[in-house]
Amino acid sequence: MSGEKLMPTKTHPEFWNERWTKSEIGFHQSNNHKYLEKHLSKLLSNQNKMRILFPFCGKAVDMAWLASLGHEVVGVEFVQMACEQFFSENNIKYSVKDLKDLKLFTSEDGRIKLYNGDFFKFNSELEKPFECVWDRGAYGALHLDLRIKYAEHMKNLLSPSVRYLLDVFEYDTSLFPGPPHSCPQEEIKHHFGSEFQIELLESEKTISLNQKLTEANQPLDKLYFLSRK
Repeated sequence: MSGEKLMPTKTHPEFWNERWTKSEIGFHQSNNHKYLEKHLSKLLSNQNKMRILFPFCGKAVDMAWLASLGHEVVGVEFVQMACEQFFSENNIKYSVKDLKDLKLFTSEDGRIKLYNGDFFKFNSELEKPFECVWDRGAYGALHLDLRIKYAEHMKNLLSPSVRYLLDVFEYDTSLFPGPPHSCPQEEIKHHFGSEFQIELLESEKTISLNQKLTEANQPLDKLYFLSRK
């Protein structure tokens, strides 16, 4: 990659809250993610009734799908509107409980729990360690300083046998400042490689973020599979 890097957009939680308020949520998909469907058996290790963590879950329809298959879904989302819209748009009855630092939205059948608030206040006192993670854009939603913090916090939420699907974009940062932020493989290895084996499962040209990237045949949508060493 060539050229001088642009200053990355600072994507604090309030940045995303404003995006939801303005309905600027082009990142939301109305269908299940194709990577999750394709690699679900790898994520779940062909097991039933698994607990799956969705960091920065938004109103992802994949959560309702996995719950319908008998799995338990736990999402964490800063924007309250996103949690409310998930349940209303999927016609799922729910209750809301105020916790110390977060709100907890729980489906009537108990299979879906969405913790609304600061991801860094979500911890192992609230939920036991997770064996499955679907990280679609959560890591890459943050600028670098917060990605470092995110990786360290995430490690504390995971079981020794965790299976982690990490979906990120990679592109020339001299052409686009993010978000979504570019997350090169070297960075992922630096933040996770000491504890995890990292396998690249997918890499393909994806949506247009701007004209310059499109002309450069970028960005690449990359899917990694992480497992403990």
